[in-house]
Amino acid sequence: MLLEAAVLLLVFSAPCSALSVSGLPEWLEPAVLRSLEAVWAEIPETPNVDREGTLGLVAHQLFAGYEIETARGNDGEPALRFFPQGETRWEVRVAQPDLREMAADWFSLDVQGLESEVAALLPALPGAALTWADGALKEALASLIRVRVPGWEFSVQIALGSGDGTLTLSFHPGPPLVLALNPTLSSRTIPVMFRSDLEARLIPGLSPLIGLPVAWVGHHRADVEKAARAFLEDRHTVENLRAEVDVTFLPGPVAGVDARVDSSRFLFQVWMAAYAGLEDRYPEAGIFFGWNTAHLTGLNLELYAEGIIPLDNFEWTRRLGIRTMLFRNFWAGVEMEWPGDNGFYRVQWDSGRVRRPYLSWRWSPDIGHEAALGYRVDGHISIEVYYDGTGSDKVGVRGLWSL
Repeated sequence: MLLEAAVLLLVFSAPCSALSVSGLPEWLEPAVLRSLEAVWAEIPETPNVDREGTLGLVAHQLFAGYEIETARGNDGEPALRFFPQGETRWEVRVAQPDLREMAADWFSLDVQGLESEVAALLPALPGAALTWADGALKEALASLIRVRVPGWEFSVQIALGSGDGTLTLSFHPGPPLVLALNPTLSSRTIPVMFRSDLEARLIPGLSPLIGLPVAWVGHHRADVEKAARAFLEDRHTVENLRAEVDVTFLPGPVAGVDARVDSSRFLFQVWMAAYAGLEDRYPEAGIFFGWNTAHLTGLNLELYAEGIIPLDNFEWTRRLGIRTMLFRNFWAGVEMEWPGDNGFYRVQWDSGRVRRPYLSWRWSPDIGHEAALGYRVDGHISIEVYYDGTGSDKVGVRGLWSL
């Protein structure tokens, strides 16, 4: 076993001699070398066989468009020099696919300069060589194209004239494709009725992405997010509320567009609630309006007013308060409530996103605790486990419908 291992080690560690070629485009050399090495290995190594002459004869038959000289290299192995038979003047054209709006602009920028890069592959290539070099040429083109427009498949059309050649590249999208868009829009400051409208308008706004390669759309993820932000910022709702827009794009066959729209100044909410498991708690409606002072004072303080009206007696409960964001999505502050002239400490943690939990709690030295642990099912409906320390039935369920 040791002897066999030693023999194998010597065999695999011995230097491998190889043919050499010159005069070819760099991208074409590997394919030519593979063919010549296969031929060289099949030529018998006997005294009455001219191996170099045989190799040169076969090379002339294989590689049309070139004159070939065969000689011995410094290492004793054959060295073949290729000389083009005549000069072909190449023109490269890029036929852009039929795209809409922003996608057309992106593709145009992506392929800018591609014609000159492709032309740089061709100056020493005679037209007759394309009868055998087309596979290697497509591989070389693919290495250029996949960097610029990933996900796009291409075809090559070549027209040869008297000393002239035209190479035309055309493109079509390759799978997987973007088949649908799934926009979601969340906000803690804008009512659901406005968010739903903005969300619905995102689909036609980004419809040029439908049918495009997922890889290429992902390559332009930042551009998609920029386009979505610009589209939302141009809506009157966003502009009037001085809202800031943040968009995250998730490429895929069903592409996700996760938009966050929050006003830096105003907060407006309208809702209705119903209770289960709590006596003497009737359905109610509420309205909330907040105003952030950060644009004036530099401090992230929110002044707010809230009104709640039970639907059994229609007697308003009014609240005024002030709160600040201690860290991301976590607010703390104080508020007064009428009737009763009761003061409360209040905290709230809420990202404002759908299919996410949230938490609120407030406490008054005179009344006690009130808390809710909720889950936002969609843009309109939330379900809460509700704790009311002021009644005999302290724990129940509250359903919220945001308008």
